[in-house]
Amino acid sequence: MSLILIDGAALYYRSHYAFANRPLTAPNGEVTSVAYGFFNGILRLIEQYQPDKLAVVLDAKGKNFRHAMYSDYKANRKPMPKELADQLPRLDELLQAWGVPVLKVPQVEADDVMATVAARSAGVVDKVWFFTGDKDFMQLLDGRIGMLKPGHRGDAIKTMTADDVRQKYQLEPEDLIQVFALAGDKSDNIPGAPGVGDKTALKLIQEFGNLEVLFEKLEASKLTPRLKRVLGENREQVYLSRDLFIIRQDLDLDLNWEAMNTLLPTGPEVTSLLQDLGLRRIRSFVDQLAGRYPALAGKDQIGSSGMESPVPSAPKEVSATESPSWAELRQERGYEILDSGPKLQQWLEQLDQNSPLAVDTETTGLRRDEADLVGVCLAGTNGDGEDLPPAYVPVRWRDMSEGGTAQEDTLFPVQPVHSRLDEVTRLLGPVLADEKRLKVGQNLKFDEWILIRSGMPLAGPRFDTMLASYVLDPGRRGHGLDDLVMDHLGHRMMPYGELFEKGDRLKDIMSVAGDRLGLYAAEDAHYTLLLYRVLAPRLDQEGLGGLFRDMEMPVAEVLLQMERNGILIDRKFLKGLRDRFETELADLEKKIHQQAGEPFNIQSPKQLAVILFEKLGLKPIKKTATGWSTDVSVLTALAEDHDLPALILEYRQVAKLLNTYVETLPELANRRTGLIHTSYNQAVAATGRLSSSEPNLQNIPIRTELGRLIRQAFVPREQGNVFLSADYSQVELRLLAHLADDPGLLRAFNEGADVHRRTAALISGIAEDEVTPEMRYRAKAINFGVIYGMGARALAKQIDVTVKEASAFIATYFETYPGVRVFIDRTVELARGQGYVETLLGRRRQLPDITSSNNRVRSFQERVAVNTPIQGTAADLVKLAMIRIHKELTRSGCPALMLLQVHDELVLEVPSDRLAEATTLVTEGMEGALELKVPLVVDVHSGCNWAEAHG
Repeated sequence: MSLILIDGAALYYRSHYAFANRPLTAPNGEVTSVAYGFFNGILRLIEQYQPDKLAVVLDAKGKNFRHAMYSDYKANRKPMPKELADQLPRLDELLQAWGVPVLKVPQVEADDVMATVAARSAGVVDKVWFFTGDKDFMQLLDGRIGMLKPGHRGDAIKTMTADDVRQKYQLEPEDLIQVFALAGDKSDNIPGAPGVGDKTALKLIQEFGNLEVLFEKLEASKLTPRLKRVLGENREQVYLSRDLFIIRQDLDLDLNWEAMNTLLPTGPEVTSLLQDLGLRRIRSFVDQLAGRYPALAGKDQIGSSGMESPVPSAPKEVSATESPSWAELRQERGYEILDSGPKLQQWLEQLDQNSPLAVDTETTGLRRDEADLVGVCLAGTNGDGEDLPPAYVPVRWRDMSEGGTAQEDTLFPVQPVHSRLDEVTRLLGPVLADEKRLKVGQNLKFDEWILIRSGMPLAGPRFDTMLASYVLDPGRRGHGLDDLVMDHLGHRMMPYGELFEKGDRLKDIMSVAGDRLGLYAAEDAHYTLLLYRVLAPRLDQEGLGGLFRDMEMPVAEVLLQMERNGILIDRKFLKGLRDRFETELADLEKKIHQQAGEPFNIQSPKQLAVILFEKLGLKPIKKTATGWSTDVSVLTALAEDHDLPALILEYRQVAKLLNTYVETLPELANRRTGLIHTSYNQAVAATGRLSSSEPNLQNIPIRTELGRLIRQAFVPREQGNVFLSADYSQVELRLLAHLADDPGLLRAFNEGADVHRRTAALISGIAEDEVTPEMRYRAKAINFGVIYGMGARALAKQIDVTVKEASAFIATYFETYPGVRVFIDRTVELARGQGYVETLLGRRRQLPDITSSNNRVRSFQERVAVNTPIQGTAADLVKLAMIRIHKELTRSGCPALMLLQVHDELVLEVPSDRLAEATTLVTEGMEGALELKVPLVVDVHSGCNWAEAHG
C-alpha cells in the first residue's frame, strides 16, 4: 500500500509559470493553465506510481506558529500573482468535483500537515511519497518515506530516498536540519549565518556532526578567523533558524484514511467541468487511465474534498490476469501483424494507389547512419475509401524462446537475430517507390534514411505531419507525435517506455513480444494518418499550403541528402588538439589555484563564489536562486578588478570546446567511414531557422582562435577536393532596407557602400572617409540592434556610453533612416490587430501576448514582431537557395556535395578542378533566390579545411 502527499501550492505555482508566457484558455476565454497543470500532474503520478491513496495539502491563509517564533519569517515573499490567484477558485471547484482530499490546518503550514500525515500513516500504508521539490522534506526521509521531485521543463520525476541523501550528503537525513540552519533560506527569509553557503554549511556538519559540537569546538578549530567570527556572532540566530526548519510531525489531526483512496475524475460533475473548460487532453488522459485501471474510475462518485470527505468506494487492485493481454489490446484496436509474405502481399493488394500511405519505422537506435530496421508500420485505405487495419511488418526480431533468455551480466541478449528483410523489400519496396502515391510520415526524414539504407527508398510526393504542425504554429512548444495526437485527436499514445517490462535494463527492441511491439508500432502509423487528415486541410485553409509544399517539404529532401553526405573529421588532428587542450587546462588550473590561494573545484559555481566574494572580497554583481552568480557577464565585469575571473573565463572556454567537440566528435563519427552525420532540425526555431544537433555544428565559434582550430578538423573526404564556403553578406540589414523601403538604406546597398560607415557618417554629419573605427563600430551596433529591438540601456552597455548618449544616438539614427521607424511602428500595429506577423514568403508566427497587460511580456512580443519578418525571411531565403542549388547540382551533374548549413553560410565539398563551376552555380543560386529592392551579395571562399574555407 502506498500514499502520495502532494504539495499543492508548489504544484499550482509550477502549473501557472509553465504557461505564463502562453496561458491556456477555455472556449470562453477563461485561463485554465493551473487547472490543466494541476490535473495533469496528479494524473501522471497515478499513471506512474499507482498509489493506493493520495491527498493534496495546502497552506491555510494567514500567519502560522513560525511567525510567532520569528516575525520576519517569509517576509520577503512576493504576493501571489493576480493571474494565478484568479484561477484558484476554479481549481478548488474542480478538486471538489473530483473528490480528491484537500487538507488544510489553520495556523499550520502544509509541510507540517504532510509530515504528520506521513508519520500517522504507519500501519495504514507501507510507503509514503512527498510530491515536492522542497529540500526541507529531506529531513523526514527514512526507509518508509521518500520524495518525488518534479522534473525540470518536462523531465521525468526523480525519486529521492534516505539512501540517496546518505550517498549525496554523507549525513543522515535528520542531520540536514543542522546544515539548513547554518545556510539559511533566502526564499523563506530564514537568516542562518551570514555568508555561510550550502557547501560550507555541509562541510561543517560533516566535520563536527551537529551545531552543539560545532559551537563547543569553534575557537579551538582550524576554521578561518572570518568564519569563526561569523559563527560566533550569529550563534543564537543559527539555533533559531534550526527551530524554524524543523518540520512538525505531531499535529492533532482527525484523518479519514478511506477518503484518501485514489480515484480518477470520471464523475459527471467533474467531467462536465472539464468539458466546459475545454480541457480535452485531460479528459482523454482520464479515459486512458480509466481503461487501464477500471477500479479507480468511480463513475458514481459524489464530488467532495477536505478533511471531512465522504468515503469513496475503495479501489480494487487490478491483477495481471484481469488486465487485457497485449494480444487482446492489439486485436481490440484492429491492428494487424503482417509477419509472413502472403499476409503482407494481401494487405498491399487491398491498398488504394490514389490514397495516402502512412509509413513509420522501428529501429534499433536513433543513429540513422548505424541503426538497423526492426519493422515497418503502415496505414492506408482500400479502393472503397475504407481504412485498412493499421499494420506492423516485422523485419528483424529475436525469438526469446530460443537459446535461453537475456543475461543480466551481458550487454546484449544472447538469442540470434532473425531477419526477413529480403522478403519485405521485395514486396514493400515497389509500393514505397511508387512515384504517384503520397507517403505520409512524422519526422519522415528519419524514416526515409533508414528505409534507404534498407533498400526501400521512398519516391513520389511526401507529407510530414511534424512539418505541417510547424508551419501552422511554429511557436508551439513541440511537434512530437504524442503531443500532436493528444492536442488534435485527444488520444494518449503508448509511451516508448511501456514497450519494455519493468526492470528491463537492456531495453532491446528486437526482444519485445510481437503483440506488444505490434500495438505500439501500428499505433504510430495509424495516428500519423489521422493527423494528416486534420492538418492537411488546415494548411490550405490558412493559406500556408504553398509554404509547406514549395519550401519545407523540398528543403527536407535537401537536408536528408546533406545528412547522408556527412562531413569527414581528421581524427589525428583532433587527438593532437585534445592533448593541447588538456595541457592548457592543467596550466590554467595551476594559475587559478595560485591566484585563489588554495585548490578548489573550478567547475563549481558555489565554490568559485566563495573564493571570489568571500576570500578575495570582490563585489558580487547579481544573484540567482542558488546564490551569487558567476556567469560570463559577471566574470567579464570582475576581470577588470582581478586576474582570476579572466582565467576562469579562459578555462571555461577551453573546457567547453574540449568536452563538446574535441572529445565528442570522434565518438559521433561513423565507425566505418569516419564521417560526421549531423541532424538538421526544421521544426525547432519559431523564425524558421534550421538548427543542428548530434553534434551541433552551428555553435562552433568562428571568431576565436580555439574555435577556428576546431573547424580545421573538418576536411574533404577525397584528395584533390576542397571546401567551398558561401555566405550571405549582411542579409538581415538588406532585408531591413527592403521591408522598411527607406531611401537612405536602399541607396547605401544599391551603391555598394559600407553601410556601417555610411550610417556613421550620416548620423555624425561628416564625410565617410572621416569616420573612425570607433564610430563605425557604434553604427554597426545600432544597425543590427534595431533588428533585435535593442533599447538605449542595452546599446549603452554594448558601446560603452551613457544611457543618455545611447538614447540620443538612437534618436538620430531614426531621423537618418525614418523609414525604419515607420516600418517598426507599422509592423507592431499590424501584429496587434491580427495577432501574428509574416515573412516575405508567408511564414507566419503567432503573437498571442502582444496585447498583454504585462509590460515585460508585451515588450518582448513587440520585439519578436519586428524581428520575425527580417530573421524569418533570412531563414526562408537560405532554404530557397538550398533548394535551387540542389536542383542545379542534380541537373548539371556537377560532383559537388552540399554538406553544411550554418546560419547564412553553406559549405560544399568540390573537386578542385570543378571549383570555378561550383562557385558560379552556388553564387547564382544564392543571389537569385529572392528578388529584393537591393542586391543580395554572397561572399565565397575555398580551402583545404572548413576554417580555411570560411575566409
